[in-house]
This record gives sequence, structure tokens and C-alpha cells, in this order.
Amino acid sequence: MTNTLPSILFIAAPNQPSNLIEKSPYIKGKYNLLYHILGDKDQFMKFLHENKHNNIVAIYGGYPAFHTIHGLTREIIEHEDFPLDTLKCITLSSRGVNALDLEALKDHGIQLFNYQDDVEDDDISHYIEDFQLGEVGNDVADSALWHVLEGFRKFSYQQKLLRDTGHTVEARQLAAHRPGKFAFGHELGDIQTKNGSLVPLYTESPRGKKVLILGFGSIGTKIAYKLQHGLGMEIHYSKRTRDEDLIRDHPDWHYHPMDPESLYPTLSQFHAIIIALPGTPETKGLINREFLSHCQEHDLIIVNLGRGFILDMEYIDTLLKENKIRHLAVDVFPKEPIVDALLTRSHHNTTITPHMGSATRQVFTQSCELALTNIIKATTGQDTSNSPCRVL
Repeated sequence: MTNTLPSILFIAAPNQPSNLIEKSPYIKGKYNLLYHILGDKDQFMKFLHENKHNNIVAIYGGYPAFHTIHGLTREIIEHEDFPLDTLKCITLSSRGVNALDLEALKDHGIQLFNYQDDVEDDDISHYIEDFQLGEVGNDVADSALWHVLEGFRKFSYQQKLLRDTGHTVEARQLAAHRPGKFAFGHELGDIQTKNGSLVPLYTESPRGKKVLILGFGSIGTKIAYKLQHGLGMEIHYSKRTRDEDLIRDHPDWHYHPMDPESLYPTLSQFHAIIIALPGTPETKGLINREFLSHCQEHDLIIVNLGRGFILDMEYIDTLLKENKIRHLAVDVFPKEPIVDALLTRSHHNTTITPHMGSATRQVFTQSCELALTNIIKATTGQDTSNSPCRVL
């Protein structure tokens, strides 16, 4: 027997407590709520079969959405147990849509929404109190700020030495490779150059240093603002299209075209490069041997907040072993959730965080409420064609 109420299928638990679920008049009593934590594809298909007559009109994709079943594929979408006859939309709590077959969803007229908080939706205040624009960009930029500062000052490495020794003087001596001798704390030992000579490595002030931000959407601009006003860095950025409004509003930020012919000759001037690009076929392996051959040797800080496969990690691992990169900082990994073994051991020239650039309570709560808002609007006949969250 078909359920008389439309159903929302949660494939991961929503934020609890959720004001929209528990307190608002928009969901309570209006929808039947179904819950399924994704394990494997067979379990998911079995669940869909058992709920085939439950009038599923929306699927809420919480974290980590469909990655545990290796994506929402056309095979699943067109399976006889998938609710194609009733499903109106899929909403995601995150931004990434690479785990869904977009063409299949488009072919069957299923609306898709992801998380976007950098463009104002006039209707949002009806559903979410105190909605904060640009929350993700702000919180990812905080992560970038920390990783960049680590690259220059090596606070975490020196903290490790202090924990190991329990002695401030000995910790500084270890960092400097000067046992038994005075160390101020600015020395990080010597590194060997390609001709075999040794050069000293120091902690550095980021003030006045040049940073290049690859990818300059809402996240990239927040990173630029914080690095400029927080650390005093000189901002350079690269994006595929020249934005005259951005150039006019920030004349002290320096634009570089993304194409290699224009970008590569400029790379040697940068002390830090931050990757804030989406994961696409075009960006896969972008930071490779050729790219890095134009960069500073020994003094470069690389921060990856985009996708793990943007870096050619096999080559970068070689550079790390040879101390040809000052610092590698990553929040994303090519074999995620597995982290490269070298990164877990390299305390002196890497910092790693477990894909948590935007992982704050504020983002988690707001992403849930925004996904639910998109469901309400898409399943009640409201016009969503201009929604900043709509992908399809």
C-alpha cells in the first residue's frame, strides 16, 4: 500500500537537532521520514525495494553522500526499484557532485541541489534563522591560514619536539640540529642542494611574501583576504576567466591567466601556492613535474584544499624526501580516506588535516537546514530555477 504522505529518504543522518525537522511547520506532519545509512549497494537496493511504495519524493544526501557505494550511477538510477516515478529532487549537504551521474539525473528530470552559501537566496530567511552567507569560504580560509602559517613558522613540528623532550632549550636545539649549543628557535637545520652543498633553513615571517591562489571563487577570495590582512602577504591569483570587477575592487591583488604559457614563467616568484580548485579532468595532475620545475626550489610551500588528485603525489613525495619543497600542507588526499604513508611520518615538512577544511558546527548545521529547504521548495511546486544551490 502506497504511503499517502510524500517521503524524504535520508541516506545519512541529518543534523540533530534540526529546527526544520523538529520545530518548523514545513516538514512535521507533511512528510514521512525514512532513514538509511549507506553500507553497500546491495543493502541500498534492498532498502529501496522494501520502500518502493513509500512515495519517495526527495533524497537527502548527508555526509558522505553516495561515496560509500562508489557513486549514484545510471545503473542504480534506472533500476526498477529506484523511485523514478515519484522522485523530484536530490539534495546534498556538501558541494561535490562528482559521485553522481549528472547525465542520468538530467535525462530523468531529477533536480539536484548542492550546498552554496555565497549567493543570497531571497527566500532562505523564511526557513532558516540567522543564515550566514559565505560560511564555508570563511571556515576553509581559516584552514588555509593555519597551513600557510605552519609552512613558514613550523609550529607543529616544534611542538612535537617540545613534547618529545619536555625541555624548551633542547627542543630548539633539536630543531636547529645543534645539540648542546644555543639555539634561538629560528633555525631548522641544513638541507642539501642538488650540487651537494648544504644551505641553512630558517623559520620565516610570512609578512611581505608572495602567495599564488589557484582557483578564485568564493573560497579563494576569502583565503586572499585572510592572508593579506592576517599575515600581511602579497596576493596573486589565477582563474580561467579575467574578472574586471574583481580587478577593479582589489587593485592590489595581482591576476594571472590560468594557461601554462602565461602562468609558468611567473611561478618562480612565489613562496606559497594554494590550490582551491575543483576536482575535474582538467585539474587532475595539474601540479606535476613540469609545473613544479618552474617553482622555487627548497623554499616553496604548497597547500592543497581542492582535491587530492590535483597533485602528482608520486613526484611530490620524491621532492619531499629530497627536501626540495619547504612544506606540503594538505586537507585532501588522492587515495582518501587512506593517507600517504610518507605524509604521516614527515613531521618536519608537512602538515595534514583529515578533510575538515569547512568542518565547523556552523557549517554542519547550516548545510542540513539548507538541504532541507531545497527539498521543501522542490517538492511543493516552488520555482527553483534561479536557486544558487541548483545544479540540475
